[in-house]
Amino acid sequence: MAVEPWVTGLVNGILYNAMFHSDGSALDDDLVRHYAVALRVSPISDEPLRRQAAGLRAAVASDAVLASAFEPYPGWRPYDEAEFRAFLARLADAVDESIGPDAPDRPDGPGLPDEQGVPRPRGLRALLSRLR
Repeated sequence: MAVEPWVTGLVNGILYNAMFHSDGSALDDDLVRHYAVALRVSPISDEPLRRQAAGLRAAVASDAVLASAFEPYPGWRPYDEAEFRAFLARLADAVDESIGPDAPDRPDGPGLPDEQGVPRPRGLRALLSRLR
């Protein structure tokens, strides 16, 4: 089963940031919480948050290879497929939990740079560095 292109972009964005902007950190519950906040505040996708969570679950359920889009820095351990899939599944759950029944189902960030009058967001990297 193939995933939609925007889901592939979301997954690759998360993988890239985890590998290169989170110092190759373990994909633990702290990182899940940080990324759940980051997806709301500094969005990678303009899709509604519930749809992003569903997209992550679809990617995890697919037969696509998810953890090999980028080579890690020399000497850094790459994430294995099962580890990254488990991380994405936990992240999808955390995103759903962060929305709640009364919260809006769209990212809180300033919007995407292609929206008229919206400045380019600083990005997930800047947010994650502030959260640590």
